[in-house]
Amino acid sequence: MTVLSRARVGIEDVVAVARGDKVAIARAAESTILQSRSVVDRVIAEGTPVYGLNTELGAGRNILLDPAGIEAFQRRTIRNSDGGVGEPLPDEQVRAILFTRLVGFTRGGSGVRLELAEHYRELLNRAVAPVVPRTGSVGASDLTHLAAIAAVAIGSGTAFVDGSRVPGAEALAAAGLEPIVLQAHEGLAAISANAYSVGVGALLLHELGAVADAADAAVALSLRALAGHSDGGNPSPFSQEIQAAHPSAGQSLSAAGIRSLFGENEAASVQDPVSFRAAPQVNGALRDALARAESSVELELNSRTDNPLVDIESGRMISGGNFQAVGLALSLETVRIALGHVAATSERRLARLSSVSVGLRRAGRLQMPGLSWYSAAAIVAEIRQLANPISLSGTSLSEEVEDHSSNAAAAVQLLERSVALTRTVLAIEAITAAELVTLGSIQDAGALEPLVAELASVLSLPDSTADRVAQVERILLGRVR
Repeated sequence: MTVLSRARVGIEDVVAVARGDKVAIARAAESTILQSRSVVDRVIAEGTPVYGLNTELGAGRNILLDPAGIEAFQRRTIRNSDGGVGEPLPDEQVRAILFTRLVGFTRGGSGVRLELAEHYRELLNRAVAPVVPRTGSVGASDLTHLAAIAAVAIGSGTAFVDGSRVPGAEALAAAGLEPIVLQAHEGLAAISANAYSVGVGALLLHELGAVADAADAAVALSLRALAGHSDGGNPSPFSQEIQAAHPSAGQSLSAAGIRSLFGENEAASVQDPVSFRAAPQVNGALRDALARAESSVELELNSRTDNPLVDIESGRMISGGNFQAVGLALSLETVRIALGHVAATSERRLARLSSVSVGLRRAGRLQMPGLSWYSAAAIVAEIRQLANPISLSGTSLSEEVEDHSSNAAAAVQLLERSVALTRTVLAIEAITAAELVTLGSIQDAGALEPLVAELASVLSLPDSTADRVAQVERILLGRVR
């Protein structure tokens, strides 16, 4: 059970709830929600014009609403924003979005009623699965993603029940829930957050921790393979002395991971290619970029990014720009570039493995096709293309009122694709190296022996290369998570 209080929420909480953990709201958080809503009620009573509370949105920001039509305006806000297109997001990602928005409600900046927060909690706890299209956000609040969820909450939209797509009201009924009727400000509050970028970003960064470990394992496997088939690999670049001379936290972690698997006292060449020798620096740069991105995600997760912001201390609703997630987008773009370097060096090591395996291939002793290397090279070309920045690609919207956006959601989606491709490149390197280890002159693979044995078992399966590589991906990530 994940309990939302006034304590800091971390990436691990998003992952836990996305994977099925239930959620409770502590009394301290309930109190914050109630205080926040009291500010909204007071501002409504005063009649002061406030964006989205008693005015229309976007280009209509200066048009006052008829007080009698405020409830209908909430439904119109959701209906108008529910414009996403593309394939539905996986259930795990939808749960991450839902939870992230619920966290936002408990921070006190949203001004929603406790009833709405509890309704979102029950959507999670009763496993209601809204259909959320993949594409639509420009990164200035993930409006379309959140509107698809809010639509189900109010009894419209669509959701999955037992794998079938059904109307939102039917999905609520199947879970024993009634649609909620949104009150003043709640239509905007439900969608005014970067919950897709933050929630799905959290899931990706969690997975990337395992990818970084897998990259270190692939390096160790390749070094062991070369040690058994040529003049060996040089372990000295991974020594503690080298790491102390360049004290990067990520580099030290990667070097330690490689040493723990490969060892430090192997026969060595005079100097290995950079893709081997500088592996801790490359993989470590990914780890350092991950650490910065994790801080950025958790900053957004625990901040009050609503517009207008409900400020409990001053008792005001203030128009602002905390929704503009440029810092988040930039941190994710950096991770994507770092992944490109990890994948590129993996492919270069794979090239070296291919060159030392020529004799074995001619003798018909290898089961992995030689052109697996070509597949890796093709993938790296795509990863390099994906590394290009997208956060500067926004356009002016809503009659140039919304004239800049972060494209954080697009940065998340490019990162998602880069992660998947990098996993595949590392898997091709790992299984190629493992096969060479099993055929090499070194009989004892040391700490790598269990992994080598597990990967070698995949080679014996009567599967296609693609199926084998997918299985290796699962092994690499599974052993380090």
